[in-house]
Amino acid sequence: MSKPKKTEETRAAAEALTAPTPGPAPGEPRPAGPACPSGGTPAESAAGATRASRGRMRRWLPDLAKVALALAVIAVAAAIWYQPPLILADFPYVSYAFQGQRATDAQLFRPLAMPTRYYIVLPRQLAGRYQWFAVDRRREVAALTEQPRHRFLGRPAIKRSDPLGLDLEFRKLDGSEWRIFFFEDSIVFSNALLTVRMDTRQDASP
Repeated sequence: MSKPKKTEETRAAAEALTAPTPGPAPGEPRPAGPACPSGGTPAESAAGATRASRGRMRRWLPDLAKVALALAVIAVAAAIWYQPPLILADFPYVSYAFQGQRATDAQLFRPLAMPTRYYIVLPRQLAGRYQWFAVDRRREVAALTEQPRHRFLGRPAIKRSDPLGLDLEFRKLDGSEWRIFFFEDSIVFSNALLTVRMDTRQDASP
């Protein structure tokens, strides 16, 4: 008699395992779903991600500012190298003599990033042609040139690729030949009408 009883218990256990789980009765609250991995609601998780992103941006801002400043400096340096502006200088001392009359009212300009180049401008045009001169100490060239036509931040400027001008050495103008001399403490170029000097001493005379 014990064997049939055991078979009935086994059948009841199997039916209990395969029976569907009853849902909540009408009006009863459903069980809460699984919590968010961060332990908060989805809105809280999104807010946390936004705060983290802003924190990273704040950390990157100083580096981004340094990079932007470096790029701006490189751009300005490249522009100056390509088209150097002329800066008024007071050394070396410039003087000139025209038809025997000496004057010291000429202006001297130096292009940025070109340490061996000078530009001399006389206060007026002499003999109908002489006013702007270019001097390159490295090449030992003095040239008759034109007023610069380029501008850089409002200043007169030259292009590095432009020709220096009309080389005066041994060139005959106004019935006489120009002579150019590059000394250690002075540069002198002259013809029968005009003598121009650049000196390291202010008391030097043409």
